[in-house]
Amino acid sequence: MEYFRKYFVIIILTVAIAIVWAGILVFSKDSFVSINSSAQMYATPLSPSFDSDTLDEISERIEKGFAIQPSSFFEMEDTQSD
Repeated sequence: MEYFRKYFVIIILTVAIAIVWAGILVFSKDSFVSINSSAQMYATPLSPSFDSDTLDEISERIEKGFAIQPSSFFEMEDTQSD
């Protein structure tokens, strides 16, 4: 009986914390937000294989769209290192 009186407060506090913790877990489960379906496509990983036709189209758009071609920067780097 002496041990019970000595540890009674600790036991009550531990039980109270366990009840609060369990309550938070139960009620917070309902409040988790799922990913929006329109945002889901951004969360999916890229395909490991690239479509070469698409890459060719992008290369053509780069050549047509930029006033200075990216390849010229690589050429500059090669000439400066010599």
